[in-house]
Amino acid sequence: LKFLRDNAPALKIVHGDGNLGVRGKDFEILFSHAQAGPASFRKGNVEWMWRGPRPAVWRAPTENDIGCGFPGRSAIWNAVEQYQKCTSWEILKESPDRCAIRYSFSADIMPDLRTDVTYSVDKLGRMDVQVHYFGAPNRPQLPLFGFRFATPKPVEKTIWAGLSGETYPDRYKGGIFGIHEEVPHIPNYLMPQECGNHMGTHWAEFTMDSGKLTLEKLDAPFHFSAIPYTPKQLEEAFHREELPVPTRTVVTVCGEMRGVGGIDTWGSDVEKAYHVHSDRDIEFSFRIF
Repeated sequence: LKFLRDNAPALKIVHGDGNLGVRGKDFEILFSHAQAGPASFRKGNVEWMWRGPRPAVWRAPTENDIGCGFPGRSAIWNAVEQYQKCTSWEILKESPDRCAIRYSFSADIMPDLRTDVTYSVDKLGRMDVQVHYFGAPNRPQLPLFGFRFATPKPVEKTIWAGLSGETYPDRYKGGIFGIHEEVPHIPNYLMPQECGNHMGTHWAEFTMDSGKLTLEKLDAPFHFSAIPYTPKQLEEAFHREELPVPTRTVVTVCGEMRGVGGIDTWGSDVEKAYHVHSDRDIEFSFRIF
């Protein structure tokens, strides 16, 4: 790796009208200030980003969430998810070896909210992503906290090193650690809802148009899902056949995820150990390459 790093060509950084381009050997990344993030991430001839990513603070409610009234209590996070906005951006480093930029997000419906997403790109084309939520009192519980982006077309295959199957903080003991593979999909639930989470992930690899994109843990394993729909699409469909034909894959990487419960669906909340508390800071990081 040191040999590759030492012999890689220097980054070419270009400032445009409202964007920042970073180019190296076999990769190009375009940071759009209007979209508050990498609106384009090209490896070779394959484009991996459909619009700029965003902090993720909402999931499609599960049957248990609905039964215990969680979506109503925490509905403000749904509005934040839909209408969050970038309040500032700052270039932190610009050199032949590395370029780093930070975007800060808030929402009119929660004016004191602050979430930072920092991207750091090296000349090997590795983009480190750090996501930081600043906690504050008197906010409802979060469904999750993460980072979400979509691909321009459906991913053909996902491979990951972590727990097998669909796993959540209170539903993971049956998962087996190893290398697993699937085609992005949603389970055959009668009613579409949150699904597809994989806990304890060390890395995940996506295949599309003969190209590959990898997510890799930095400090700690992460949660991730790669499914054909956004939370909004899942939440709006009462039955599976109401969902549209998939046109993208929605990738969500999480530092924290609420449990799914299942004690019953008639009022019992998720156990307290599996809540995501909004009054404390949450931070996680991972690498894309």
